[in-house]
Order: sequence, then structure tokens, then C-alpha cells
Amino acid sequence: MSRAATRLVLREEHEMQSAQMLIAIDPTLKAAAERAARDNARSLPSFIEKLLSDHLTANGYLRPLSDHGIPVSQLNAENDG
Repeated sequence: MSRAATRLVLREEHEMQSAQMLIAIDPTLKAAAERAARDNARSLPSFIEKLLSDHLTANGYLRPLSDHGIPVSQLNAENDG
């Protein structure tokens, strides 16, 4: 598979995994979140997604993922490397 095709496949997979949503928040909260995102070298959407993911995982709504994006419970010798 060519590099361009690989990029296209990865891009399509990412697009399929992302859902857009529109939220309304207090401007002060948004400004604080933008500062926190910048301090964490993230975009605001990436920062909010990380916060939400961490909270949902910590509270049992999502299964923890390994560094490979695979649920920890599904890791094995073939996919943990």
C-alpha cells in the first residue's frame, strides 16, 4: 500500500471514529479551557475529549485503553508490542 493510500485509510478510520457535537458553555469556562488546552499542548477539542475520556474511564463508563488503543482486557502477546 502506498504512503498516500495509507494516509487516506488512516484518515478515513479517524473520521469514522469522530463525532461532532455543538455545545454552549459559559465564556469564562471556555477561556479557562483554552488556556488549559494550550498549557497541555492540545487543541481545545482534543483537550475536552481527553478530559471527558479520563472522567468516563475513571468512573466506569469506558474501559481503559492500552497505549495501542486496544482495551486492556483484550491485550495479548500478538497485539501488545
